Amino acid sequence: MSITQPIPAIISIRHRAPWWIWVWLVLLHGLALGWQLHHHQPNFPDSDRYLEAARNLGNSGILYCRPLTEKPLHFPEYSIRPPGYPVFLLVTGAPTRALPLLTLVFQNLLSLLNVGLALRWLEQKVVEAKPVWFWGVMLFLTTAMPAQYIYANVLMSEVLLQTAVVALWLTLEKFLNEPSRSSYFAGTVASAVLCLLIKPVFFPFAVVLLSIGGWLAWQQRRPLLALLGAMPLVVALLWMARNEAQTGYFHFSNIAEINLLHYNVHGVLQATEGIQAADAFVDSTEAAVQQQPTFRQGQQLLRSRSIAKLQQYLGTYIAQHTKGMVNLLLDPGRFDVVYFLGLPEKASTGFLQQVNQGGYSAVLRAVRQLPLALLGGLLLVAAGNLLRLALLLQFTFSRRYALVYRLVVVGLVVYLAVLTGPLGAARFVVPVLPLLLAGAGAGLATIKLRHMKPL
Repeated sequence: MSITQPIPAIISIRHRAPWWIWVWLVLLHGLALGWQLHHHQPNFPDSDRYLEAARNLGNSGILYCRPLTEKPLHFPEYSIRPPGYPVFLLVTGAPTRALPLLTLVFQNLLSLLNVGLALRWLEQKVVEAKPVWFWGVMLFLTTAMPAQYIYANVLMSEVLLQTAVVALWLTLEKFLNEPSRSSYFAGTVASAVLCLLIKPVFFPFAVVLLSIGGWLAWQQRRPLLALLGAMPLVVALLWMARNEAQTGYFHFSNIAEINLLHYNVHGVLQATEGIQAADAFVDSTEAAVQQQPTFRQGQQLLRSRSIAKLQQYLGTYIAQHTKGMVNLLLDPGRFDVVYFLGLPEKASTGFLQQVNQGGYSAVLRAVRQLPLALLGGLLLVAAGNLLRLALLLQFTFSRRYALVYRLVVVGLVVYLAVLTGPLGAARFVVPVLPLLLAGAGAGLATIKLRHMKPL
């Protein structure tokens, strides 16, 4: 089957999502925003760095994630956050307001746009009217993703990144369907640049676009595609040069080294040698890093020691990386829910740490201690996550859909899962939630139940 095989067009207004799904989406966003306006708690644990970076950018023109009055200045704070979200916070006035209403309203509008585009995409794949049960399942799937509504109402970059990812998805799909349209590829490139300037996880995607642009430029004898494909890498290299000028170390973001030591290595050692050995290795590595004469040498030492330890337990690391990818898609988001609602359980051990310490059996023991209402809600979300994943797999292997549609949706989800690895949790899946929703709906559309009348 050709990857450019078109999907049949909509043949009737009846194929569109019913009005009550749109009303429900607006209501969910309104309820989450209302909760935030009442409780005035827009900050999550990582919000302070974003806010301080935006404040310093506005006041001093310097992207630095801690107060500039604190001396000495620390090199990691120059590069731990890319500029995308701090600029968004600055433009929407968040650093100057205790409750940044404009920022939250914009994020809710972006969230509605992203989910709406996913449903519109799904409507275009529906070639026959769907029964009530189909849209009922879609209503459940849109409800069973609380992280979508939570992160639209806190000062975190997930929803802004999600918008850039949705733009990347739709423009890349259009370009692969019509590779002669350079404007579509230009949109893909612009979206990828926004992605990597919001979150470092999309820094490696610059190489993907460079490969696509180079290959198509050679195939079609169009050098412009190679130039366009190189733009995300050029932007990334320019940002790395800026970081080198600030810190003496040519790198995109030091969050990679932080995650490598504190999550990847710590999790592996926790599983193989115990929590005390894991803590001791992290502490000794950090002490050795501090003794290095330059920031660059310290980061290189951290990386070499961490990689050596992962190689020592390579099998365990591969297992944890795989487990993290599964967690990314199935985690119901206990931390997000309890922190957003301000519940007392927010101080308890997180899902990720429980998995690393005792596996999924430890998680099962922990959830039994949760309040009944919270447990029931999380079980419903977990069921929704499991159903969404099963339907995504149905879509992935369905011959009803042209390869290009499956390749882009599933490819971006897999990319994020692989790059996130052992860090897999509900928060990190937010950027691709609309893709998961669309893919699940497309998979659901292949299922036929007898004696069901169309809506």
